[in-house]
Amino acid sequence: MREDDAFQLLDIIGFSFTDWRARVLKAILITQGNQDAPVTFEEICLSLQNENMEKQIAQPLVYRSLSSLEKDGYIEVDKSSYKHRYWTGIDVIQAALEKAKGMSLAGLRKRTKQADSDIESISDASISSLAIKLVETSTGTSSQQHARFAQGYDDIYSMSMNTVYSRSEREDVVRMCLDWISSEPSKAAERIMDILRLLERGVEIRALGHTMWTPTDESGAKLSAFYGSIRDEELPLTLKIHPRTERTYQFISRNHDGIVLIVSENPPTATWIPREANPYLVDEAISSFDKDFTAGVDVYQGADEGSDSKS
Repeated sequence: MREDDAFQLLDIIGFSFTDWRARVLKAILITQGNQDAPVTFEEICLSLQNENMEKQIAQPLVYRSLSSLEKDGYIEVDKSSYKHRYWTGIDVIQAALEKAKGMSLAGLRKRTKQADSDIESISDASISSLAIKLVETSTGTSSQQHARFAQGYDDIYSMSMNTVYSRSEREDVVRMCLDWISSEPSKAAERIMDILRLLERGVEIRALGHTMWTPTDESGAKLSAFYGSIRDEELPLTLKIHPRTERTYQFISRNHDGIVLIVSENPPTATWIPREANPYLVDEAISSFDKDFTAGVDVYQGADEGSDSKS
């Protein structure tokens, strides 16, 4: 083993050659090597002074180092007489290092487990929710959401991400109407991955179409394959069709917090309406959705399904 490797391993398990414990242990080894017998505190200090160009040695620091070395098993102490005598050897040091190795491995495994847990928590975290909580905690008041507008599929998707997707957490319910949606095939995969991340976070997604859903283009084919694989994995996504001839609300929502309401399909235009701004409209839209969703046919199973999640 190379010297640098040995120093690095010793440092990992908690024995550094740069601290006072190493200097005191070295002094014991050198002094007892000359006389092949346990050494006194005075002899240890003298060895340290000789190494330190005869500068005064801080005795309390030596005492603390000896106490630490004894506690961790690097030295043995004869306390049978008034003056304690100190001794160590390869076998003593090996046993101490074996103990330190075990403790170091246990600590590293614990920190690794905690790091994995922290990584999972951060990956699943809703940054929007964190931002809201930070502001509310700092100000002591509830944050207020305001209506806003978006035009074009990209802007509407960005609005939905900021107001719905990024705020959604485990057991939340996201409702989305599909009749208005159209996207470029190049962006379908990216948006499918966003949906997948929501599902893996534990968010339930209820998607509803009022016209027959057929995968006739590239993006539709990708959506069809995606939906089948999601249902095979028993993730909480349900896509239903409930045909109707009259117009109804087209929106995306999280629970009853508010809706991204599609107000025009050509060009596609939407507005974010928080529930506190218009509770009647938000509740009416969600109630209409739930009624059609309950009566709809599941595209995957071809049968009616119910759902009992938080809403």
